[in-house]
Amino acid sequence: MRNRIFRLAISAAVPLAIPAAVFPQAFTLPQPLTSAPAYEVPDRLLAHRADLALTEPQAAELAALSADLHTQARLQAMSSKPWATAARQASPRQAFDRALKTLTPSQHAPAVRALAATEESAR
Repeated sequence: MRNRIFRLAISAAVPLAIPAAVFPQAFTLPQPLTSAPAYEVPDRLLAHRADLALTEPQAAELAALSADLHTQARLQAMSSKPWATAARQASPRQAFDRALKTLTPSQHAPAVRALAATEESAR
């Protein structure tokens, strides 16, 4: 019984430790994207597909993320109870983290630079 509880405790703690191991360098979301809709992050990364050398599976996963976030935004806009759908809607930071998980570690820094450059050129 104690082994079972110990295994459950370890399995619950592993997802907390893995993100720290996966992202040794903490990347921050460019400031203007913090107030943008969450779907802007994967959309802008897909716009820089060639610059980031995205593989087909990576592009497909980012496209799926984008479609999911677009759907969430549409549902919130159509809802008669926006407070109920806002709780389920992803933030730009969550979208950024999910997008970075799709990319390889060598693509992280260029992706952040691409997102920042897109924002600077939009001004």
